[in-house]
Amino acid sequence: MRVRRMAYPHPLFTRAPRGRIRIYLAWLGGESLAILRSPIRYWPATLVILPVLVWSAMHFRVNLSPSLPWTVARVEYGRVPALGEYMLYEYRGTIEGLPSHTFFKRVAGVAGDPVRVEGRTVWVADRLIGQAAEHTRRGVPLSTIRATVIPAGYLFAQGDHPASFDSRYAESGLVPIGAVIGVAHPVF
Repeated sequence: MRVRRMAYPHPLFTRAPRGRIRIYLAWLGGESLAILRSPIRYWPATLVILPVLVWSAMHFRVNLSPSLPWTVARVEYGRVPALGEYMLYEYRGTIEGLPSHTFFKRVAGVAGDPVRVEGRTVWVADRLIGQAAEHTRRGVPLSTIRATVIPAGYLFAQGDHPASFDSRYAESGLVPIGAVIGVAHPVF
């Protein structure tokens, strides 16, 4: 059995900075080393494409649920949406096991709008929101929101799909403005 000796006491303590960078990249993945071996002509393209990808990841979000008719949206962070605009918000309800805790929904009610409930049918400011389902697709029972007036600092969220999990349900509830991430503008 041959014992292989290292040139240095530990791979992190290499003398050459380029060697240290290669070791760090090897920990990230073997394919990362290919970037360092790429010819110099590819570096300008990499320096242009990488910032564009990072910027895109910061300003665009993907919607994979059937609750909205579009897939990609540009997000305007930090702005509170107006009535009728789409918003991206952090879900703070009671249902566990959701695939995501950020939701895309349309603002269907703002502070001061009355919420009326008859049976499982919900209206906001005399606009029909829809019929609330009795349970989720997984069989978890759902209850409708109570009749109320939307207080200051809250919004009523509505999905475009009839089976959307939105503010019609007490488990989702009204969306606090503090949970709003930004305004979503559909791209496609």
